[in-house]
Amino acid sequence: MRSLVRVIPVPLVVIFGLALRPWTSPAVYADSGSIKITAAGVTSEFPTGIRIRVEATGDNELTSVAVRLRIGQRTSGSYDYLCQMGSFASLEEGVCNPLETGKLVDGELFWRTDTFGRFIPPGTIITYNFEVEDSTGARLETDQEEFIYRDVRALRGKPLEWSEVSQGPVAVAYYGPVKSRAQIVLDTILETLDKMGPLLGADIETPIRVTMYNNNNDMLGALPPGSTTIRRELITEGQAYAEEGVLLMLGGGRTVRGTASHEVMHILVHRAGDSVFRRVPSWLNEGLAEYFGPSQLVGSRR
Repeated sequence: MRSLVRVIPVPLVVIFGLALRPWTSPAVYADSGSIKITAAGVTSEFPTGIRIRVEATGDNELTSVAVRLRIGQRTSGSYDYLCQMGSFASLEEGVCNPLETGKLVDGELFWRTDTFGRFIPPGTIITYNFEVEDSTGARLETDQEEFIYRDVRALRGKPLEWSEVSQGPVAVAYYGPVKSRAQIVLDTILETLDKMGPLLGADIETPIRVTMYNNNNDMLGALPPGSTTIRRELITEGQAYAEEGVLLMLGGGRTVRGTASHEVMHILVHRAGDSVFRRVPSWLNEGLAEYFGPSQLVGSRR
């Protein structure tokens, strides 16, 4: 009979010898008595993927290390086993070296996000927890943690340095001296939620995260993989990812309030009308976002 021990993770200051960064999850330490997680964490390598690592020890031989992931507000999650550290595991290619079992294990998983089918937008909240099992059937399971999948690209010679403005369920991430513009986006989304959420009967309490870019070139690399030529010829002012609860948008230009309102309407329509059994038709979703989103801002403070 298997034993199951739940423990509360305790944050550590460092993870695998590296100082924690904003795009690195809090380190996890867990102890069930016979099994201990001595270090673990999740790190963004956007746009390529997410690197997950766990180091554990046990009184008996440790036979497996697994991670359970939930991406944003998707209804289904993923449960995957870690591979041996240094094997650069890729679920996309299915190639990795099996975990070397023993009383000390060092596992790693690289979750790719750089293909169209596996794309995860920057700003997505990823919920995760770890499970470690030994040869006797004893199992340690950590409590859930949250990790924000940040855009960590180096632009103009240095990594993006993100700041945030937030209120209630909404957070707007920005970089550079554009805090006032981020505040406009935040106020607009809150106003739209307040007016349109009750009308649609949509959930307005679940988090919505906005990743705001200062120009089109910066935003191009944050969009799903596609034709570079087409993407460079078109300017995407905003993009909603309803299942993740994420908006990507340009922060410049006179249409920023209309864009913010329009895109968050897509999330509200999804929450009000989509289910596992049916989807709101795309023409209706777009029509509601176009008509009711920006129209709610007529006469509002600019």
